Amino acid sequence: MAALALSLLWMGHVQHVDAQSNYAVSLAEAQAIALENAFAMQYAALDKSKAERDVKEVLASGLPQVNLIADYSQYIDIPTQVAPGDMFGFPDYLTTFLGGVSQATGVALDAPNVDPNALSEFQFGQAHTANVGVQASQLVFSGSYFVGIRASQLFVEARDRATDRTADEVLRQVTEAYHLVLAAEEGLALAEEANELIQESLREVSELQRAGFADALAVDRLRLAQKELEAQALSAEQQVGLAKGLLAFQMGIGLTDGLALTENMADLLTNGKELEWVSRPFDPAALPAIQEQQVYLDLAGLDVTNQKAKGWPQIAAFYTNQENAQRDAFNFFDSDLKWYPIQLWGVNMSMPLWTSFGGKQQVEKKKIEQERARIGLAQLTQAAEMEYANARAGFTNATAVLNNARQAETIAEKIYTQTETGFNEGVTSSFEWNEARNTLLEARGRRLAASLDWLNARVALQTAISAF
Repeated sequence: MAALALSLLWMGHVQHVDAQSNYAVSLAEAQAIALENAFAMQYAALDKSKAERDVKEVLASGLPQVNLIADYSQYIDIPTQVAPGDMFGFPDYLTTFLGGVSQATGVALDAPNVDPNALSEFQFGQAHTANVGVQASQLVFSGSYFVGIRASQLFVEARDRATDRTADEVLRQVTEAYHLVLAAEEGLALAEEANELIQESLREVSELQRAGFADALAVDRLRLAQKELEAQALSAEQQVGLAKGLLAFQMGIGLTDGLALTENMADLLTNGKELEWVSRPFDPAALPAIQEQQVYLDLAGLDVTNQKAKGWPQIAAFYTNQENAQRDAFNFFDSDLKWYPIQLWGVNMSMPLWTSFGGKQQVEKKKIEQERARIGLAQLTQAAEMEYANARAGFTNATAVLNNARQAETIAEKIYTQTETGFNEGVTSSFEWNEARNTLLEARGRRLAASLDWLNARVALQTAISAF
């Protein structure tokens, strides 16, 4: 559901992309783009497509199979058949008749002596033989076939759950990268604001020095602080570029494309769904990773059934229709010469009768794999429960830290305002003023870091309950 909603958002986001592939995106739009373009999602889509074709391949193996058959052979030496020498002699009644005629007429029979060891050699057939026809087969019954169909369908379901799991991971990565860009941009804004503030202070203190109301040391301290803030601003600007590059990569868009964010950190800090996520009953069975492992457990059970099914009978029917020609020369394309038909059909069955318990051992091995899958599901479930508990505790702690950092920033702003007023009135030293300013900058930095930690803790909680 989350993936569908984000895809719809992505369809509406097209107006935010100009001809030069410059992107201006909200967090939801960045997530939707990632679901369409991230490399991990592309791989997941290919895996799912392959699994769907595996189903069709298994189904096709049980449907009629028709093959064209053709062969040609030439005898360099025609086979010789050997038979006893008197195999084709006169029959007994003719021999008796001729013997009687010889006795009656007194004319002796001029017959050669019989050689009981004599052999006759014969050559039958033609030198050239060709066969052309079709052969069809149909699976009638196979236990493995029906188990295979169910297993391939379950594998598609596993790929669906894997795609959901990948989508959650992509959404997590994009969200964290989006938060990082916002934090980098706010860090840059704070550095620039601090730099402007110290430049203004430097001008004021320089004027006070010229009037004799401030010493040179105060001016030097401000100049040193200005250089430090300029370096921080430059580093913050580089961090923005790096963070945007990471976000573009996680979204699956070109690193050279322009990328701007339409939301700021304050927008994301007021989501309002956190209490719902914290109070929601945790159900590990609803997580895509757990569902995927459950499917693998079911597949392991089917693997056991399939191994048993290999001991069942397998029955197939076949039909062959072909024509045969035998010639003394290669003239098979001569339409005036005759071809002789050959046509037959039948049924064959195969079934193992005795495997010396090899089949039983194979079944037991599959049962071991099934037990491993069951243990894996239990392990993954416990890990998910632990991850949720840690994410929930981490989010609660991040909330407390953020609230503390906000209060500290408010106090630091109050102290700085009072110290600045005292410095302008000449009752506060420049050292105290610098200390108050540095404390304010540090408080703002801690509040920014706490805000980023809070956002990422919320992402961890979302991931733990698959709430994207």
